[in-house]
Amino acid sequence: MEKLIAFEFLSMDGFMAGPPGREMDFVVSAFGDDMERDLAAQYAELDALVMGGTTFRELSGYWPTPAAADEPLQPIMNRIQKLVFSRSLRKLEWNNSRLLGENALSALRDIKSGAGGDLMVIGSASVVQALARDHLIDEFRFFVFPVFLGSGKPLFVPGSMPGPLKLLRTNSFVGGVVRVDYRVAGE
Repeated sequence: MEKLIAFEFLSMDGFMAGPPGREMDFVVSAFGDDMERDLAAQYAELDALVMGGTTFRELSGYWPTPAAADEPLQPIMNRIQKLVFSRSLRKLEWNNSRLLGENALSALRDIKSGAGGDLMVIGSASVVQALARDHLIDEFRFFVFPVFLGSGKPLFVPGSMPGPLKLLRTNSFVGGVVRVDYRVAGE
């Protein structure tokens, strides 16, 4: 059985994206080489990334392009399998990408119950919320940035909270960002 991990960048007040037009400013301003190495190590252990259509469009518009050629994560991002939840996308142009279809939760449940390595959801608040509601997430990993945004896109909304969590590990980075890993209690 594969483990499903939700990995998110969060502000201190629980937002995964800032206000429109400045969605990821809080991440870019504090993201360091040590965090990139940590991400590379995590991604190298995975069988696949899981994401929604919006996250897929954003990432596929960058990682396979010449603009990302000098990025240490580019080989991993282009090689790893991408499993995509989307009602609007019909064709995925980024290599090694798979649209999960109309029964995406069921398809992911089948993949998760099979033999293989871990899966990681990145970005994609609505996907994380749906997976948490269906108790499919085994672990949460957060990069918590030392900033209060006051508004933006929250990771969780009422009815999508995962319940009790058990702390697995913490790690701090040069810019004041803290990585916090939790296992869903009872998993």
